[in-house]
Amino acid sequence: MFNKTKKLVLATTTLITLNSAIAMEHHHMNQTIAEKVMINNPWVRSAPPNTPMLGAFMEIHNNSNQAVKLLSADSKGYKRLELHKTQYEDGMMKMVKQDFMPIPAHGKLTLKPGSWHIMLIAPESVPREGDTVMIDLVFDNGLSKTVHAPVRKAKKMMGNHHHMMH
Repeated sequence: MFNKTKKLVLATTTLITLNSAIAMEHHHMNQTIAEKVMINNPWVRSAPPNTPMLGAFMEIHNNSNQAVKLLSADSKGYKRLELHKTQYEDGMMKMVKQDFMPIPAHGKLTLKPGSWHIMLIAPESVPREGDTVMIDLVFDNGLSKTVHAPVRKAKKMMGNHHHMMH
């Protein structure tokens, strides 16, 4: 009986140790993925109180060896968020909805006015300058990040004022 108890204690201890090691490795792996995708300078452009949509901008750095895709964005208080890219088409600048945003390995994607951006559509209440919008980002590598984007005026307007269409 003593031998069986000893074996059971040894087996249980081994399982607990193994489980802890797996949990620590999983935490380290998730932490490593999170550290490899960094968000800098997030912001939302301020707009009049009755605006139907706002733009969100930021830099997404990918410090990993693999290309990463931003798959979606979400924020409370908006009907939906969409990934967009401004493109020149048929003599006009158009905002075109995108299925994802590519971030190259060891590179960055800059979301800025007149280029890649996130559209915050149909706000329940338009945030004012100085407010912060929390945006949840989901990437194809399993990573999710929440960014705190302050609402502010654009520092400079695009020099080329083409008509923008959706």
